[in-house]
Amino acid sequence: MFEQAMTLLLSGQFICAVSQPDAYRFLQDEANRKEVEAFLNRLGRRLVSTKHGSAWYVAFNRLDPEQRKGIREEYVEIKHNLRLVVGFFVHVMQALGREEFLAPGSVIETHRLIAAIDENASLRNELQTLVNLGKASSDGTLRSALERLLKKMRDEGYLVLANPEREIYAVTGKVEYLQEVVDFLMVHESVQEDVEETPETGSLL
Repeated sequence: MFEQAMTLLLSGQFICAVSQPDAYRFLQDEANRKEVEAFLNRLGRRLVSTKHGSAWYVAFNRLDPEQRKGIREEYVEIKHNLRLVVGFFVHVMQALGREEFLAPGSVIETHRLIAAIDENASLRNELQTLVNLGKASSDGTLRSALERLLKKMRDEGYLVLANPEREIYAVTGKVEYLQEVVDFLMVHESVQEDVEETPETGSLL
């Protein structure tokens, strides 16, 4: 399990109880975590968890000029795509009548979501706006548009297909990192100037 956890972490993935339950349990053990941390330290990296411990990921111990440049570029990309990712989750919340932002482990039932959006013209229009933002071409049907967005969120690590037969998705711990990044960007007007203060970061989008 050590090798599996390291492979996931070093590839930039977020390990949580939803997406990688075995690796997540492995990292919850203090002895295992110390072994991982010792190995990462030799590579100039460290193990970091999200604020509420929903996910583990890797960050650099120190940033050299090239790494700092890479993080600046990553955050510029994050800012560019943030409207789509956050907009998707807000859209789902509205359609399902949820008042709080979706937490790790929250379930999204595709059929229920489609039915809710189909009954509301405003939600249908918002869905099309999101599709245009994501440049996710579809055949023009509601189902196709939604499936493209769900696939994108899955590819980006925010969702896992928990039940393929019933088309049920589960929100991963990476959404907690998303919330931390949103909070950071709301506080810092210019990420280029404040890159040294960015939250410990792996890949986000």
